Amino acid sequence: MNDFKLNEGQKITPGFTTPDDYFENFTNRLMQQLPKHEAKVVPLYKRKPVWFSAAAGFIIMITLGVFYTTTSAVSQPDDAAIENYLVYQANVNSYDLMQNLDQQDIDELEESIVINDDAIKDYLTNEDVYLNE
Repeated sequence: MNDFKLNEGQKITPGFTTPDDYFENFTNRLMQQLPKHEAKVVPLYKRKPVWFSAAAGFIIMITLGVFYTTTSAVSQPDDAAIENYLVYQANVNSYDLMQNLDQQDIDELEESIVINDDAIKDYLTNEDVYLNE
């Protein structure tokens, strides 16, 4: 098979030619041929559907805002209800309770719980706790 070289060999001349200065004057001639019709410009604020849709959107936003603020006002349970819930729920353990306590809660618990030394000794003797001395 012979090698084909594009740059060598006979060149075919194109059948189409452009007149001199054709592209230099093309824009001016094209603009002269276009119709001089100007589009009528209507501002959006003068159209009734725009005002109606804006008013409907505003009414919907106000209605939803009032609806969500009235339905989201849920009263919190008191401390006794929370304590009863935690006492009677079998699936809540002390580790789960500790995970949700912050330092202020721990300080309040320390102040409210009074344990004497005898109670601590009784607890340690009854439980399997080994002290490293």
